[in-house]
Amino acid sequence: MRSTTRRRFGAFAASAVAVMVLATPVLPAAAQAPRPVTMVEALTLAAQKNHGLRVAAVEVKIARAQLAQAEAVKSGQLVLSASHTRVNEREGSTMVIPPGTIPGIIVPIVITLPAPDPNVYSAVLTYQVPLHSGGRIESQIALGQANLRGAEAALERAKQQVVLDVKQAYFQMLLAQAGVEVAARAVTAADENLRVARARVAAGVSPRFDEVQAEVSLANARQGQIRSRNSLALAQHGLNAMMALPLDTVLQPRETMTVVPIRGDTAALVRRALEGRPEMVEHRARIDMALAAIEIARAGGRPAVVLSGGPSYGNASGSSITTTGWAVTLAATVPLFDGGLTAQRVAEAEAKVEQLREVEAQIRQGIELEVRRALLNFSSAAEELAAADKAVELAQEGLRIANVRFAAGVSTNLEVVTAQSLLSQAEGNRIQALFNVNLARAQLERAVGGAVE
Repeated sequence: MRSTTRRRFGAFAASAVAVMVLATPVLPAAAQAPRPVTMVEALTLAAQKNHGLRVAAVEVKIARAQLAQAEAVKSGQLVLSASHTRVNEREGSTMVIPPGTIPGIIVPIVITLPAPDPNVYSAVLTYQVPLHSGGRIESQIALGQANLRGAEAALERAKQQVVLDVKQAYFQMLLAQAGVEVAARAVTAADENLRVARARVAAGVSPRFDEVQAEVSLANARQGQIRSRNSLALAQHGLNAMMALPLDTVLQPRETMTVVPIRGDTAALVRRALEGRPEMVEHRARIDMALAAIEIARAGGRPAVVLSGGPSYGNASGSSITTTGWAVTLAATVPLFDGGLTAQRVAEAEAKVEQLREVEAQIRQGIELEVRRALLNFSSAAEELAAADKAVELAQEGLRIANVRFAAGVSTNLEVVTAQSLLSQAEGNRIQALFNVNLARAQLERAVGGAVE
């Protein structure tokens, strides 16, 4: 009996604690002041902090250094070579000239030779310059120049992609904010509709069904509001990530989505894209690199001539006498047979050029497709926006009529709920079409490679 009492008391205590916890108000976190941000500010921050752009910029530095290396070979090399060797100490020696060897000398001549110097040293200053490399050096320089052009084009391509990504994230946040506003209006309208329905049910002029329908409509509107707030939070995180800001930074875009017509014709835009897109510049640089590689491969079968020379100083062979001098060498190398190695290297390089030219055709087709697709999307979204504007206008009028009919008692609350749902849907369709228009324009500018009027 006592154990049963203790269990009941424990359950009662646990329930009491749970009620106290639930009843304790949760203090909201300190509200963070929204940070106003314009499109230009977003693009500037992204350009300054984007990691992909930094990687591409380093690639340009590497390409410049590689080109400088290729150019430095043409200037030759000045090398100072110095050595010092310590050998074991040895005794001096004597040399005897027998008598009679030299006419008039009847006694032996003894010549004492000093001990060799155990320190052997030398210093040689040599300047070596290639006179003829069979085109190898010139081709290496051409390859480095093409590589630098490709790296600079890749950096420009990365910049244009960042611009598109930032614009899309910015428009996505504007879309989410507009969705929150639409959801808030839907909740307000549904709440007011529920108030009117309850009053009419209490007065006995409407059935309970009208009140239930109004409650369902309000619940649905609140669910939509929750989803719209979540979409706004996700869009905010996405824009913060593009600008390398803390993801929980509260942003307040200072611009709105507008419709700016496009006046350029399709053929002119496609031509501009094919001429100015960094992808085309980058690929042409790859073709130039492949052409330079062909010449480098051919240089393997051509003669090379090198001129070198310079002064020398030292005591060769450990002599106690220090000597100075100079030397000039003209050396030529002529490859006679390599088993077909050079020919196969040339064939490989030529095949790579052929492959790159086929890839160029694919890139050109892809760029034209991007331009035409963006134009079609822009035109379609603009038409959808015009239809959505008309739909919103009609939905607003439909809701007004439904409210009048319901207030006059000639219709049920279901008609009002339906009209409110249609208006929310029409407003959502409109902001989505407006987003599509702005995104299509940004995609067209990316496809063309710059601003479009």
